[in-house]
Amino acid sequence: MAKSGVRNRLTGYPLEIVLTAANSAAQAWYGYDQGITAGILISSYFIDTFPQTKNSDIQGITASSFSLGNLAGCLLAALCGDKLGRKNTLRLGAFWSSIGAILQFTSFHFPQLIIGRLVNGFGNGLISSTCGMYQAECSRGPRRGKLSVIVVLHNVVFYCIASWLTLGCSYINSSAQWRLPMAIQLVPCIVMITLLPLVPESPRWLIMKDRRDEAHEALRRFLGKDLSADEPIVVNELLSIEEAYNIERQSRISFKEVILCRDRSGHLKRLLLGCGGQFMQQFGGINALNYYFPIILTENIGLSEFMARVLTGCNATSYMISSALCFWMIERFGRRQLMLGGLGLQCLAYVMVSIAVGSQASAPFEWGAVAITFLFFYYAVFGCTWGMVPWIFGSEINSMAMRTIGSASATSTNWLFGFVCTQFTPTGIRNIGYRFYIIFAAFNLLFVPVVYFLYPETSNRTLEDIDEYFDKDSGHHLIIPFGDKAAKSTARPQEAIDAEMRRVAVADKTAEAKKSNTEHVEEIRGV
Repeated sequence: MAKSGVRNRLTGYPLEIVLTAANSAAQAWYGYDQGITAGILISSYFIDTFPQTKNSDIQGITASSFSLGNLAGCLLAALCGDKLGRKNTLRLGAFWSSIGAILQFTSFHFPQLIIGRLVNGFGNGLISSTCGMYQAECSRGPRRGKLSVIVVLHNVVFYCIASWLTLGCSYINSSAQWRLPMAIQLVPCIVMITLLPLVPESPRWLIMKDRRDEAHEALRRFLGKDLSADEPIVVNELLSIEEAYNIERQSRISFKEVILCRDRSGHLKRLLLGCGGQFMQQFGGINALNYYFPIILTENIGLSEFMARVLTGCNATSYMISSALCFWMIERFGRRQLMLGGLGLQCLAYVMVSIAVGSQASAPFEWGAVAITFLFFYYAVFGCTWGMVPWIFGSEINSMAMRTIGSASATSTNWLFGFVCTQFTPTGIRNIGYRFYIIFAAFNLLFVPVVYFLYPETSNRTLEDIDEYFDKDSGHHLIIPFGDKAAKSTARPQEAIDAEMRRVAVADKTAEAKKSNTEHVEEIRGV
């Protein structure tokens, strides 16, 4: 009874804090794995235990197997996520991630290590495809972007922690040099499992499952501190969500017609936009650096192992600070401007790194310093733009009925192409040198028109506003014209406000009609 009382007492900001903390712990797993893997791959005791990782291809498999496991976990989330609910999907992911972590830090044979990374990734796939969606569905529109940034930021915070931790553990003269960092993966998992009982299920998922009373109570708790159930803000939000879902449910068609773009809500277009954001994040070049930053510093720039570890930690700290800046930028500048600005600056960074690495023979120290500077610059830019926006955009863009599939598909895209980049990076670094960085510079440049003409703004909108934008009767098209202010403005457009008022009015009339019919039936029975 006491535990139940604690759960029900949390409302408003305290509940928002606990929800964000639980989802942040879920998101932390991915960044932590990147940080420890980068440091462990050059650890002497790890190489002694698994000497095969000296081979660049095996090194790639060791890092990228985690991404393959994630891909499988995302596919399961797409199939079962709506049946399980957001909280139970996170719990299932935590179970498998814990098993994978234990298999890894107890490994003495290479196959067990790889199986552990696959299982760990499988669990993380369930988690990473759900936590952002859960956060978005439970957050108020004006605060959704900032809270989602906090969640994704923990990816970077734990990447930073892991980078410094592996440096500290490098002084341990035993296999604990790499086993201890792998064992600490369990900490964020324990935090998430501890906090989940304190927060309600997603109100939008509850509406989708026809659990209206529970959805009403969840909204009451999420929308403000100690609100009553009949507060206008609670009732109107419930009615707006219900009517948006009713419109979607009434126009539901077969998957074949969705693929042929014959549906009212633009499901396929929205799914592809979410997947495209994750594809562009990966081929913008981040995982080519995250897993192999110390190796790039030692093999392409010629630094010692110790100096590479120190600079990796410094870079991770800079990356964390720049990512935190996105908290203030995400609603002020919007998703589109951050994506477009990030692509231009990331392209510049990779061009300069390529020039510096290619010219290093003439002046090793000077050009090495230039390469390191622009690698740091790339991370700083990525942190406050593409490190955050695709995760947030992907959790916002899909309709209620397609949100689980859309989020899982986008996250699957991230892991699939993360696997591709992670697998070929060691070979690229060693075989084609400075030309390797030109590939990513070209990708960043090519993505600029894609974002400009295809990606609408989603900041300062409710999730139902985004549904309205993609409705076939809204007048918006696949290609965004230069003059479409509603697609580009960071302020909530008037057409979205008008549409919400219409939804609330329709839902209110429907509720009144049901109430009238019920009273009439009761009166007849009383005669």
